[in-house]
Amino acid sequence: ACKQFLWATMSKGSKKKPGPAPKSEQRAKAEPVPGDEATSKAEQQSAAELEACFMKALEKRMGGLEMTEDNVRKVLLAMSPEEQRALAEEGEALKRELLQNEEHADEAKKFRAEVNKNAEARGLPTEADGEHLTKGVLAFLNAEGDEASGPVPTRRLLIMLASSPYLAKLALADAAAGGQTGEAPPGRAREARAEPADIDALEQALAGLEVDGFAPDQRAGRPPFVRRNLTLLCGHLHRERLPESLVLRDSTKRAQGAAAGRASKLSEMLFRYALQNRWVKPALAATEVQALLTNGLWDGSEAAKRRMAERMAEAGLKLPRLKMAVSATDARPGRKVTVKAEVYRTHVYSEEEAAALEVGGESAAAHAVDKAAEERAAQGQVRAEAGAAPSEAGPQEGWWVVGEAIRENGDVPVEAAARHNALVGFAPLTAPLTLPTMTCEFSFDAPETPGEYKVMVHCRSTGCVGVDVRKKVTFKVLPAIFVKRPAPAATAKAEEAEEEAREREPREEQPPPLEAEAPPPLIAAA
Repeated sequence: ACKQFLWATMSKGSKKKPGPAPKSEQRAKAEPVPGDEATSKAEQQSAAELEACFMKALEKRMGGLEMTEDNVRKVLLAMSPEEQRALAEEGEALKRELLQNEEHADEAKKFRAEVNKNAEARGLPTEADGEHLTKGVLAFLNAEGDEASGPVPTRRLLIMLASSPYLAKLALADAAAGGQTGEAPPGRAREARAEPADIDALEQALAGLEVDGFAPDQRAGRPPFVRRNLTLLCGHLHRERLPESLVLRDSTKRAQGAAAGRASKLSEMLFRYALQNRWVKPALAATEVQALLTNGLWDGSEAAKRRMAERMAEAGLKLPRLKMAVSATDARPGRKVTVKAEVYRTHVYSEEEAAALEVGGESAAAHAVDKAAEERAAQGQVRAEAGAAPSEAGPQEGWWVVGEAIRENGDVPVEAAARHNALVGFAPLTAPLTLPTMTCEFSFDAPETPGEYKVMVHCRSTGCVGVDVRKKVTFKVLPAIFVKRPAPAATAKAEEAEEEAREREPREEQPPPLEAEAPPPLIAAA
């Protein structure tokens, strides 16, 4: 039961270990990065020691019950999401052992098969999707050229999503429903099927808007199912820019919504896996794409931001506006650096304004907040992560704080030198609409080389476009303190050898004392 619990809390990304470091990151190893040199003590422990630590943590939560298989299962199922998360964190090292040690390969394989089967039955991404996304990320991180030196392009990430097994199933369903001929088999629903004629018209319209990825040379050789999914996704993002003469069938609109919904789930999977593997560029790109998919906006340009603000105003909502203050502690090599972020919500709502937004079962403010965070909050996960108690007072804004270690090479500007920086920490944030300030912190191990280091702290939304903020903070790694200790005493073996050497040395014979020199008796003679 414990192993299944730990496997269930693993990322659904990939059953493989993280791939090799990108070439650019290997080249930059000479420049220390916070957290790179640190070695976790847990990784040096044996599997038995790791299991003992986890079982000790579990025993505290058993409430005196006997540690049987049935009792353990009952306790695990009865735990709240925050309790499960805390227990999973304590078993993180054991989790890696179960995942990477070949001794547990058979058990892991059976459990993964069951998890994937259940996920597929519920219409969720599976492990194959995680492996697909991982392959695409590593291809970008290891690439050469100008594109690889910047952030992950939106076009590249959308193609990764469109070519995933999760979205490919939609295209296959279209083909099975007669999508290639325009005729559906008897008894087969056609409610969410993209009509080929609509795909053709939509593709031409996107090319007319000069959308990246739809130039003739970019479309050449694109597999049909990728073409179908990418066209639907980009049509969803650019829907407000498309010509009014383009009218899609209702079934195609529903197919477009299904593709966008699945792509949003996949971007959430990518974000989680990027956090786990310290991939800062893919993590930031995933939050951006998720926000675009949520709102149906084409990019982060000023025009798109204005449209976002107009939508908020039309719904009587305030566009989120944040300010952030960040601090970091100095540390000795190998010690913990703590970064604290204070995020000020200048768009804070008064009690009256928040109450006015409550309409029926679903608040109108739900469109202004992070939808992905709200889904997790409904399960009690986000509030637990942010350290807040569950509340039914109203909607909550959700944000992610991500720490990016900045690499610098001599006099090269930060933005040009920071090619593949490392992700050194993250923390979720949630707040009711009336809360003016949010705070969080994260820690990481300081580099071994003394000097000055920089961390870029990002505050990101996955549900609103154009509201992200970032702030750079500097900390110092102080020189290590060396304490002089007295030389250790000789060991027992060395002392014994020294004693034997003394015994072998020749001794000087002392002459017998003279009679006159005899010592006086102890008792006087009678």
